[in-house]
Amino acid sequence: MKILSALLATFLYSANAIAALEFTFSGDFVNFTSGNFSGQLTFDVLSPDYNDSAPGDLRLIYSHATSSSVLVNSQPFAVDNHDITLYLFDNASALTEEELASRGLTGVIEPKGYDTVTVSMASSNNQYYENGLVSGAEFSLTAFFRQDTFDATDLETHNYQDLLGLPEPQYLVFEINRKLGDATDFRGVGVVTAKDFRFNPSPEPVPLPGAVWLFGSVIAGLGLRMRKQA
Repeated sequence: MKILSALLATFLYSANAIAALEFTFSGDFVNFTSGNFSGQLTFDVLSPDYNDSAPGDLRLIYSHATSSSVLVNSQPFAVDNHDITLYLFDNASALTEEELASRGLTGVIEPKGYDTVTVSMASSNNQYYENGLVSGAEFSLTAFFRQDTFDATDLETHNYQDLLGLPEPQYLVFEINRKLGDATDFRGVGVVTAKDFRFNPSPEPVPLPGAVWLFGSVIAGLGLRMRKQA
């Protein structure tokens, strides 16, 4: 399946097609609030508008041809910004019980280290302090992988034409936060229970093989040379 995905992505790239990734997801909240969530994100994984990196991490920002929609208990959740950020982090420090508790992830994720891939959106006027958001709105999806899934060299290569995939993550978590000082304020942490994605190189959506997972295709589009597991 990874080979098929790579061949498809290579064809899209060589044909100069717009490889818009359309990702849909849904799940249930497990902390801070109850109910369910669902959403859809669309962006061109092969063409970030901005990127920066440091040892062990890579950040990509998509500003053009993006779209998003998120529902929380069937009610729309909006951010006043079209930018989508993709953030990859190699060998993150081990998550402690205290950190998991502060994020509402106790009992959801095992306290240890992970390689992570996060897709997020945030309002343009958000304000943050030491403990996080103090004013504004944001949401994110984070995939937690084994620590040896990729390494710092993979993130520094930036070779967008090499196409390989990632395995299924160990955990896929949705986090959402709104602090506007009114009755609409809330925070939620949930587990994604259903997901699907498509590449749309033409007006008609073209489904990818079902066994190829979203973030694997994202990384494929970025051309990361993944480390073979020992």
